Amino acid sequence: MAQLFESRTYVNSKGDTLFYHLLKPLNFDSAKKYPLVVSLPYGGQPATDKIRQMEGAVAAEALSTDINRANYPAFIFIPNCPPGSGWGGIPNYPSVDSLVYEAISSLDKEPGIDVKRRYVTGLSRGGYGAWHFICTRPDMFAAAIPVSGGEDPKLASRIVNIPVWAFHGAKDKNVPVSGSRDMINAIKKAGGNPRYTEYPNEGHNIWNQVSMTPGLWDWLLAQKRN
Repeated sequence: MAQLFESRTYVNSKGDTLFYHLLKPLNFDSAKKYPLVVSLPYGGQPATDKIRQMEGAVAAEALSTDINRANYPAFIFIPNCPPGSGWGGIPNYPSVDSLVYEAISSLDKEPGIDVKRRYVTGLSRGGYGAWHFICTRPDMFAAAIPVSGGEDPKLASRIVNIPVWAFHGAKDKNVPVSGSRDMINAIKKAGGNPRYTEYPNEGHNIWNQVSMTPGLWDWLLAQKRN
């Protein structure tokens, strides 16, 4: 998978640096507009190994297969998480969220990226990040698929108009299922209409089931900000 992606570095005005990987759509046509899928890696891989981290970008793995690249043409963005950091959403844990937002915005000048069709997804640490990204930058993303994650339900009112399809295993011992349940309930209470799939007999690692959900990618790539 890593060989398909272009490795890049974003440096902001303060000198802060983010390493990331970008995959262009199959048969890319610069005259067309394509969505951008931000795939946040989960933890577990060595943070110093930029290639191994790509293993945790589960949506990127799924969408970069030959058949899915043909069926769902999109830019795929995988940020690299520095040691000791996360994507946000986890209390009292350092986050590089703002730097990732800057890097995503820097791609707006890339030919072919549709800024109204930017999506974010992730599992575990990436699931927290997916929730956090839409709650802190609802202006940036058109939809999210948070898997096995959570966020502060007090932020739910910010994302009532953002399509969300969340997934969690009821027997998750790593990230309590309440993380997703509380967010979904809070969004509904605030007037939103999120989708939620819970697996009653599954634990933390539910990506195989999620990725085989009928209509998942069709649903995601159909979403567009006004």
